[in-house]
Amino acid sequence: MPEAEVVRLAPEVELVARKELNEDPRRAGKDIKILREMVQAVPDFNPRTDDAFLLRFLRCRKFDTSRAFGVLKHYYRQRAHYPTLYSELYPSTELRTFDLNLQTVLPDRDSTGASVFIFKGGLWNPKKMPSAHVFRANVLCLEQAILDPVTQVTGIVAVMDMNGFGLTHLRYCPPNHLKKVVALIQDCFPARFKAIHFVNEPAIFSVLFGLVRPFLSQKLQNRIHFHGSDYESLYDYLPPSILPEEYGGDRGPMDNSSFVKRLLENDALFKSDAKYGFFNKTEVRNVEACDFDTL
Repeated sequence: MPEAEVVRLAPEVELVARKELNEDPRRAGKDIKILREMVQAVPDFNPRTDDAFLLRFLRCRKFDTSRAFGVLKHYYRQRAHYPTLYSELYPSTELRTFDLNLQTVLPDRDSTGASVFIFKGGLWNPKKMPSAHVFRANVLCLEQAILDPVTQVTGIVAVMDMNGFGLTHLRYCPPNHLKKVVALIQDCFPARFKAIHFVNEPAIFSVLFGLVRPFLSQKLQNRIHFHGSDYESLYDYLPPSILPEEYGGDRGPMDNSSFVKRLLENDALFKSDAKYGFFNKTEVRNVEACDFDTL
């Protein structure tokens, strides 16, 4: 496919990139070249290598080329390791999931410029919608978000609404599924996850979080906040002016239709991206990465 164009950042975003990510436009081309050469040295590995794509990985690891290379390998290794989750991962294949209006990325950013992803996990009915499809829809939302260079710099904030979460959900959230979610956030996705806010979490949710906690790095644990139904504490991080009315916000009920429309407009891009990855299953096992089965 033709190389995607590297978009020049607005001055205020470029300043954030310099201060927080060590991004220097005068050196970025050299760093991209180094990362591309590292990729080309791995047998049977065929990722996207255009400048714009590699730049995502450099930004998420503050232009440390070795760490960026690690995330890039993890990104493709997870896709090869779990074909049920990632095969034909296009917006058009998850329309039934998106019709449930469980997840979206808000049109407005928080005060730091981060994109805001909302997932209503408690409204998911595991008897009607397998967890794999919910996972896939969430990944598509994140992929869409990081197409924006601003989000690559400013990061993503997640709001996880657990209203309605109960024993049935707990039965459909085995540790091996939770490991995949944690691996995605910590090691396998080129985004900066700035904060995760849980709201409306019932008492039983502590059981689920107890299963997840051992897999979380201390850094990520420090970025997790629990609010219950106290939206005032949520407003310390996210203003009501950008939030749906379910959370006391000014934006009306959450409606993912506009966001899903944008996703579908990029369906061809997602299909093109699916052509890349590891060619050899042995090589997938040999990549120096986290072992997703023993996290």
